[in-house]
Amino acid sequence: METKNSKTKLGLWLSTFISIGGLLLIVLIAAIIEKALNPDLNRTLLTIISVIIAIIPPLLWLSIFYRQDRLNPEPKSFVFKTMLLGALIQQALYAPLVSYLFPSASGLSTQAADYYFTIVLMGMIQEGIKLLAVRYSIYPSKEFDEKIDGIIYGSAMGLGFAAMTSIRHILTSGGAMLSNVTALVVIETFANASITGLSCYILGVSKHDKFKFHRLPLALLLATGLNALTQILLDMVTRRGFKVNYILGLIPAALVAIVVFTVLVIISSRSEKEGQVATQTLDAKKAIVGILPVWGLVVLAMVLGYVVGHTQQKPAEFKVDNAISIQYPAHWIQYQDDQSLFKAGDMLNRSGQDFVRVQKVPLSNLMVAQAASEEETLQNAVAAWSIKAGMNYRFYQAETSYYLSTKGKETYVIDYVYIGNSTKSGDTLKPAIGYGRDVLSIHGDELYIITLSASYDQYISDKSVLSKVNYGFVNN
Repeated sequence: METKNSKTKLGLWLSTFISIGGLLLIVLIAAIIEKALNPDLNRTLLTIISVIIAIIPPLLWLSIFYRQDRLNPEPKSFVFKTMLLGALIQQALYAPLVSYLFPSASGLSTQAADYYFTIVLMGMIQEGIKLLAVRYSIYPSKEFDEKIDGIIYGSAMGLGFAAMTSIRHILTSGGAMLSNVTALVVIETFANASITGLSCYILGVSKHDKFKFHRLPLALLLATGLNALTQILLDMVTRRGFKVNYILGLIPAALVAIVVFTVLVIISSRSEKEGQVATQTLDAKKAIVGILPVWGLVVLAMVLGYVVGHTQQKPAEFKVDNAISIQYPAHWIQYQDDQSLFKAGDMLNRSGQDFVRVQKVPLSNLMVAQAASEEETLQNAVAAWSIKAGMNYRFYQAETSYYLSTKGKETYVIDYVYIGNSTKSGDTLKPAIGYGRDVLSIHGDELYIITLSASYDQYISDKSVLSKVNYGFVNN
């Protein structure tokens, strides 16, 4: 019997490693596709490929987590429905709620304290919603008859939630940076499944063990901490300058998920050794009392989130040619520039490198050859503009460029490092090193260029500094 169990466990680990290898292969394939075809690949086709790839990792991770419950496996239909419920909750509840509570969620507060506080609040709301969704869906069912069932249904809930998050991101970005998106999907789905699986395991313990009032709130706080840690690691290590390398940068976040996953595997192994142990289901009154602190924490996070999200100073807004809408910090000052339709910047920063501006150039001034499509026209205009822009700086180095669909408007983004005129710092001249981002789009016969700029010091001390500025297109 012992030999049979050992072979079974060996088969479990082997199938798990094969599945993980398959996920890494998906990332490699995405990188090959992007390198071979981008930027010539049609944006619609790239988006479709990205969405398909975003669906595959959650299904593979689900199979990995599902194998942990081999003695008394849950009905596959129940597990799959829980996964779909997670996707529905993300789309219909969490996303609109966060958008309402944190109007600037796409560009979180640039103050470090506010940034971390906001990440924690969003993590608590997210993990609280997932925990409550499992509690009021599958938890009362007779199928939820083991502590380990919390891992299975919790991971399914987290995977559905993460899959929908990824799909929303892909549709918003138009499938840009395929390899980065794919690597992010693989790790974020793994992290969501592991973290929610852990908190819902504690939910399973609360159903079948002696009642403890503090058990579920501690489960939520633990999940919140792990969620926040993962997000902070993703934000901190995925960028070097403007280069985004999720394949290397996601390693710290992946390690957190792996640690949590290992804990879940150990829990599963112990449950398997114990076998079917008779447990007494928690009575209804105690079950209600036990979940109340979770409701309290989630409501508190929502209230604090609303306060944080709505007490920040409302950004100023300016419309350029009734085509582009620019939102920028209220303390920035708008000023005239002969080369710009609009320009606003932080006058308190003496470097003068923290600014946003919009320029307009006739296409006839940039290119002569006729293009077969609007996408090709944009690509040619971008190449000409990059040469023209480089001549305006002492040093100009483009680091990355990619297509990006914003509100249905096709744009091309160039991220670059530049050195402008030196600035005086005390008795010495300091090189004006900055980071720039040009967002280019075509309206009629004109090329519009939205430039976001940040000084080297600002960008190094605060990676989210460019998120102070938001832009959108009024007419497409």
